[in-house]
Amino acid sequence: MVLTDLPEEPWHKVGTDLFHLDGRHYLLVIDYYSNYPEVVVLPNISAVTVISSLKSIFARQGIPHVVYSDNGPCYSCQEFHEFAVDYDFLHITSSPLFPQSNGKAEKGVQIVKHLLRKVKDSHADPHLALLNYRASPLEHGVSPAELLMGRRLRTTLPFRDAHGVPQDLGFQRRSLQLRQKRNYDKSTRSLEPLVQNDTVRVGDSGRWSRRAAVLGTVGPRSYVVRTEDGQTLRRNRRDLLKTQETLQGQQTQETLQGRDCDDAISEPVSCGLRRITRIIKPPERLNL
Repeated sequence: MVLTDLPEEPWHKVGTDLFHLDGRHYLLVIDYYSNYPEVVVLPNISAVTVISSLKSIFARQGIPHVVYSDNGPCYSCQEFHEFAVDYDFLHITSSPLFPQSNGKAEKGVQIVKHLLRKVKDSHADPHLALLNYRASPLEHGVSPAELLMGRRLRTTLPFRDAHGVPQDLGFQRRSLQLRQKRNYDKSTRSLEPLVQNDTVRVGDSGRWSRRAAVLGTVGPRSYVVRTEDGQTLRRNRRDLLKTQETLQGQQTQETLQGRDCDDAISEPVSCGLRRITRIIKPPERLNL
């Protein structure tokens, strides 16, 4: 498990994702420092609509330095790239087909979905439910609203007197993160990094069918590979199986480079099978 660096201030780094629930589209933005979620109902999931909603959130909370997202159409388009340049933030995308890379936003989606389902079943107010979650203390004893805004939000729920943000909050949060890593790593093993020109198999629906060559790395444990048919893909290290195989093009090149000058002159290059030219001696026991 790779630990994400904890930002030292609120709204420095945020994650964003889209989700669908009960026939409606939602945009989620969650702060890495405070776990404070912003939720917006979208009429559609076009890039223009998503960017407009993000601008509205940034107008209230400020522009973050880093925005994490997946590779959805609204995030990987030219319009979003121009939006990142105009608003001066770094946009980092996760590995395709590996939502765990955008884990903060994925976890935020799970929490908000669970909250909205409970609201629907109990016929409660969704805005009040979100307020109560933002004002509820986390495991370290401080609520997302206190971490983001520096004050306690008033809700309809009773609460005890506030004692402020503890001085060792950073240490507590780091300890919780390390404990999660230890529990996660009990059933996992580390995968060695890949380098350029490594031969790998690309995972697809539980099968390792396609062979590819590594072109380079584009993020933490995220690589760009080229398959045998010339297709360029981006995949997480977990979806790449390193092998000792040689791609067809590499094999031909290595074969030509490995021959000496005499062989290169006397033997023409052929795409077919080559006959064995060495002398085969029968075993002595057969010479009776």
